[in-house]
Amino acid sequence: MVNAGELFEAFRSDVVDDVAPYLWKDSEIVRYADAAYRRFVRLTGGIHDFTSPLTEVDIVAGEEIAEVSPLILRFDKAVRQSDGREITIANWTDQNLMRRDDYGISSFLYNDRAPGEVRYMVIGSEVGKVKWVSPPAADDVALLQVYRLPLTRIVDETHTLSEVNEDYHIHLLDWMKHLAYLKRDSETYNKRASDEHRAAFIQTCAEAKAEMDRYRSKVRTVQYGGL
Repeated sequence: MVNAGELFEAFRSDVVDDVAPYLWKDSEIVRYADAAYRRFVRLTGGIHDFTSPLTEVDIVAGEEIAEVSPLILRFDKAVRQSDGREITIANWTDQNLMRRDDYGISSFLYNDRAPGEVRYMVIGSEVGKVKWVSPPAADDVALLQVYRLPLTRIVDETHTLSEVNEDYHIHLLDWMKHLAYLKRDSETYNKRASDEHRAAFIQTCAEAKAEMDRYRSKVRTVQYGGL
């Protein structure tokens, strides 16, 4: 497994910048590596998570709005801890959340103010926040399954890159070079090289996502009827 320090060394070797004075400062390389790490995760659909602390969200009686981690890219599932019942995840624009009252007036279900068990988690209105419907009548916890960005950022050579499969660590160099060759300096700027490394990285991410999707897919058994 390549760690961040080894990734930095590989970058300097590849771009022939391993003798001082350097064309790219250490701080720049750290930023490129962190950007590559997070970009890889974004382009491959996120890291599936149901065990880290950010997957447990407090449901507080009387509070319709709850804060969730901005690292979450996509919500996959939610259940109430108290009874294991599923909380339906809905986007705030979903038309199937419309209903009519006794007077035939349509309104969104998530405008319901009657306290009760949380049945819906409405997302998409504001990053880092969700809305409970019905408004919680009692404290509880929502247990989430999500796809998210890495929990930690690369800030120095000690980062292990552990949330990305080690087979893809070396390919992070392509995004790092893409960014590095855009540095506005006569000795570093190379738009053609930048574009080539960008294309290579995006292709790698597409292949990695396809592989991950196959891994996540359930194997189905096909039964054939007799003659």
